[in-house]
Amino acid sequence: AKRRPTYYFALGSNMSRKKVESRGLNGAKIEIQKMEPAVVPNYRLAFNLKGFPPIEPGMGSLEPVNSNAKALLAYEREECHGALLRLTPENYEKVMRSEGVGHGRSDQGYEEIIVDAYPYGRPKMPVKAVALRARDHVRLSYDPRPSARYMSILKEGAKELGLRPCYQDFLERHPVQVLKKWQRKQALFNILFMFSLSSILKWRGLIQMQTRLLFLFHESDPSRKLANILSDTMITLILMPGAMLGILLYSVMKLTGKMPESANRLFDFLDNE
Repeated sequence: AKRRPTYYFALGSNMSRKKVESRGLNGAKIEIQKMEPAVVPNYRLAFNLKGFPPIEPGMGSLEPVNSNAKALLAYEREECHGALLRLTPENYEKVMRSEGVGHGRSDQGYEEIIVDAYPYGRPKMPVKAVALRARDHVRLSYDPRPSARYMSILKEGAKELGLRPCYQDFLERHPVQVLKKWQRKQALFNILFMFSLSSILKWRGLIQMQTRLLFLFHESDPSRKLANILSDTMITLILMPGAMLGILLYSVMKLTGKMPESANRLFDFLDNE
């Protein structure tokens, strides 16, 4: 028997069609049967999936409006707008694998939840759809500022989809993490070293400890000027040893011609900022 299509409600970078289509592992294209704007009541766009400050402090997640997680900026209505995608089961699995979901691993970042999504123009015809919420162990109790890079992808997807102007305005007004180029460089060289070391040791404990330390000093509210200066200073000091070793490692990789593809992508990321 032919398996029924699956509906997936995307609220973050997957609101962009080209982003979804290119997310298949090993270059495999993800085919979308249908994609349309929709709204999910009683949930909000959150950025409380723990990331890696200061470069990507928090990623998108669907959060119940009555949860304890504190929004940095709330939308005027208790609802979340996004893309409703109809996918074959095979393509749905590709999307989930690209999000790190479905491997049966206890450390995956998202859990699948079922929501009622209302396509635009059909307010009384909800569709049961799967959405992604940050799991307990990586769910922050507040929303840090998303990176300017990440938010630009959301705004591009919202415009492409034709989400309501008031929701696009909400995305435009949402505070973002803006870094100077030297801060991005420092963070990326630190990531290069920390992930290389973790790969050699086959242990992620050092990254987890550093991330906890970074969040301890990370300031999410842009209006607290003094707190932001102190936060930037402490984060710079925390990242400095790893960044210096990352620069050394990068130089050795370039000299020996042994630059991994993942490292090239990391620094392409910097160049494209």
